[in-house]
Amino acid sequence: MKKILFIVSLFLLVACSNNEVKYDGAPLKIAVVGDIPELHNEKIHFKPISLDEFSEDTLTISTNFDAVMITPVMFEEASEDRFVKVYKDSKMPIIFFDSRKRNLPFTNEGLTYETAHWESLNNGSHTTIYISDIDANREDAWYFYLKDEKELDILYKEIFQKIETL
Repeated sequence: MKKILFIVSLFLLVACSNNEVKYDGAPLKIAVVGDIPELHNEKIHFKPISLDEFSEDTLTISTNFDAVMITPVMFEEASEDRFVKVYKDSKMPIIFFDSRKRNLPFTNEGLTYETAHWESLNNGSHTTIYISDIDANREDAWYFYLKDEKELDILYKEIFQKIETL
């Protein structure tokens, strides 16, 4: 009996520790530059890619994925001027996850994530989705806010819902 209780409690502990996101929209494939998010949802599929992969083959990336997510471990390199044109020409949503400086250090030459003045760029948002289509003369950004780290699953759900509509 003790073994059964132990196994059941171990199963419940593992099940409760999953970072499950309650997103029930269309399946999404997201390329990730940086750390893969530790969350679980059968409709969300992440695949790691490098910045060079993204910049060298944006057509393939945009054909095979619904969005590209860039995480904080890659912000300094991702904000180098050589990638500005990549972001502006990509025509697909780019998620700058946990960027207090929004998309600005990434989409403006002469700024890096480190050198951009945080105070002037901070609008209180946690994450920004940026999309640009030079042919359509379109450039948009959507901001997502996180009040409490316990609500990270809600933040992800909102991001995925927005990606689904773009």
